Amino acid sequence: MKIGIGLLLLAIVFNAIFLFSEVKVFTPFLNDEVLHLTIIREASLAIQNGLDPTDFWLTQIALGYPLFHYYQHLPHLILVIFNQLTGLPLTHLLDLSRYILLVLFPVSIFLAMLRFGFNSLAAGLSALISSLLSTNGLYGLDYGSYLWRGFGLYTQLWAMFFLPLALAETYRFILKKNSLFWPVFLSVIVLLSNLMYGYILVLSSIIFVFLKPKKEEIISRFKRLVIILFFNFLITSYFFIPIFLDKEYLNRSIWEEPVKYDSFGHIRVVGDLLVGNLLDYGRFPSLTIFFFSGIIIILILGLFFKEEKYRFLISLTIIWLILYFGRKTFGNLFNILPFSQYLHLHRFIGGFHFGAILIIGTGLAQLWQLIQKHFSKFTFLALIIFLTFLLPIYIERARYFKKNADWKTENQIIFSQSKSELSEIKETLKSLAPGRVYAGLSATFGNYPYYRIGFVPFYALFPQWGIDSFGYSYHALPLSDDVRLHFDDTKPIQYNLFNVRYVLLHKTWTAPFYYSKVKEFENYILYETPTTGYFDLVDTPAVFYGNSKDFYYPNSKWLFSSLPELKQHPILEISKEPKKTFGLPVFSFQEVDEKILSDLAQVQPEAGKILKEKVEINKYWVQFEANRDCYLMLKSNFHPGWKVYLDYEKVSPVMLAPGFIGIKVEPGIHQALFLYKSPVWRLPLLVLGIFILGGLSIISKKNYFMLKLYQVD
Repeated sequence: MKIGIGLLLLAIVFNAIFLFSEVKVFTPFLNDEVLHLTIIREASLAIQNGLDPTDFWLTQIALGYPLFHYYQHLPHLILVIFNQLTGLPLTHLLDLSRYILLVLFPVSIFLAMLRFGFNSLAAGLSALISSLLSTNGLYGLDYGSYLWRGFGLYTQLWAMFFLPLALAETYRFILKKNSLFWPVFLSVIVLLSNLMYGYILVLSSIIFVFLKPKKEEIISRFKRLVIILFFNFLITSYFFIPIFLDKEYLNRSIWEEPVKYDSFGHIRVVGDLLVGNLLDYGRFPSLTIFFFSGIIIILILGLFFKEEKYRFLISLTIIWLILYFGRKTFGNLFNILPFSQYLHLHRFIGGFHFGAILIIGTGLAQLWQLIQKHFSKFTFLALIIFLTFLLPIYIERARYFKKNADWKTENQIIFSQSKSELSEIKETLKSLAPGRVYAGLSATFGNYPYYRIGFVPFYALFPQWGIDSFGYSYHALPLSDDVRLHFDDTKPIQYNLFNVRYVLLHKTWTAPFYYSKVKEFENYILYETPTTGYFDLVDTPAVFYGNSKDFYYPNSKWLFSSLPELKQHPILEISKEPKKTFGLPVFSFQEVDEKILSDLAQVQPEAGKILKEKVEINKYWVQFEANRDCYLMLKSNFHPGWKVYLDYEKVSPVMLAPGFIGIKVEPGIHQALFLYKSPVWRLPLLVLGIFILGGLSIISKKNYFMLKLYQVD
């Protein structure tokens, strides 16, 4: 046990030292943690305003969307709770939690190995190498997925940390060795932290059922697994039921790389594994050698056939390696897996990485015990060889972590030098009338040197400042998002369409004629463009209908047509057949072409004007004057959660191209309130889940004390 704990402590100390910049150096985020910080802050505001922190309207990114309606959120809410209790800044809590989880991930591996029934040496060796994986940005368990310089996969980090423990406790419950509470509690954490890793957890748990090929045992284990899954569903139903009911309003982005949904195929994956790119990218393939050695040792010693825990290791790793091949290998056969069309299959590398870590630790432990038992004279030589293989890994990881620290420090220095100007820009934007801010997209000038402070572009800064921006898609869940990215900053009409009201340009850039200067700073100038604000009065020349997967094509064609300039916004319906025609021409999404759009174009007299508008958390209010029958359009994404009140009377909204929300209005001066509300049954289901979990905890403790009493007697 001492050797195992010593190896665990070595891993912890190495991580604690070389990752210390994650908490020592404070500087703005530049990856997906921009999104995470933004939604954490908005969740905190939701609580302060008496709103549901698990389902609110996130305004700052992608034209607005109820992200938590579909997106895992337990890690964010935990930080919000700590913020409310301690008063620590959310940015510091985000850095601190990332640091703690990365430093202590070996502890999770160590404890899980012990709970699976492996000895402390195997557990210690698995813990030792658990934080040393290296890939070329494959989004797996390697620490590049989480560091400041990496991808910022914050929710995956939480799921990665709790996945080993959840699987181990699930296994013990299936073997009737522990109570129901811990497998359910830990599984819920994984499910509400990252949907992909929840998927990995569930599929991996199924392996337990078949490790002992006896009919009676399989049936017994299956029943116990069903019990866990049943309680998992009850506790998380507040989250998963809305996803299922409103899945039509989820976008599968055409701009995302196909490999995210299809993965890389067997030729690429097996090739990368053999040359070391799945475990040892950019260095001598020590872990890869350890991995294959571990498999060979387990098979030669016959452990695979003797004990089911070894069968689990091999089965888990091979199954996830095969699933990692993805749709590129299996094609439509992959559709057998539930919801596979929505999954980023390339993330299945996480299941393989987990299995590989356990196999490496187990194989090395068996080899060491074999040498000590039969070749004790070579113990010292074996230790030297092991350390020789380990040295390149530590050198490469130390350099990688140091570069992360250097880049983060450099970014901090540059931001401190620009602090005065950035503060002035931020305060100016917050003082202006509401509107979206633009400083380029990642595909346009947003990543030019003039539009980055250090490594961080302005489009990453605006959301962190709590400002509604028109920039990078840190998530692409709204149906309109793929269309939005066609924004042409040379066309004034599109500024109005998307309410891009303010533009920040470097002084070396020449502003077009329709920009009006708002304020000049040291290096930048803030401009305003003419828009009607978040609202406009428009017409609806037709109804387009179809599946959400076909949503992009008619709406992108619409954007490139003359209809946006004429304020002609067709009504959109996500359905196989149109539910309402509104007395308008009707076309399926697949029918819409340039000729149909051209035929629909018609010049109409001015519909009216917007008089006042107000933007608050979860709601938009407007006063307007309509000259004739038309539609009031809010330039934010349609969702069934919107409730709209016209002159204090509830009305039914429709979706308008390119995915916005609108209501029909008559001539006159009116006011309207657009209010986002989570389903009325969501909070009761959440409370029910908490009570169920609490009940399982009480029952578990009661059974534990009864068992102790029985043992004493």
